[in-house]
Amino acid sequence: MLNLFERFERMQDQLEASNLLKLAPVEPHYTVNAYSGSTHEWEDWAYDNDELESLKKIATESGYTVTVRSKDKED
Repeated sequence: MLNLFERFERMQDQLEASNLLKLAPVEPHYTVNAYSGSTHEWEDWAYDNDELESLKKIATESGYTVTVRSKDKED
């Protein structure tokens, strides 16, 4: 049993050394802001085009004006 555990530990060390256990950070692609007149009501982030369309739909159906900022254009 001890040998099995030691093999497991070695495998974990190899995976950690090769970064296979680490997840890549997921960054939002868009920042969506909703305004009622000049009052900022809310801000949310969209990670893909489907989520962006959903947030825009929610805001417009609620009567808000929407602004979208692309992460690519911020840099």
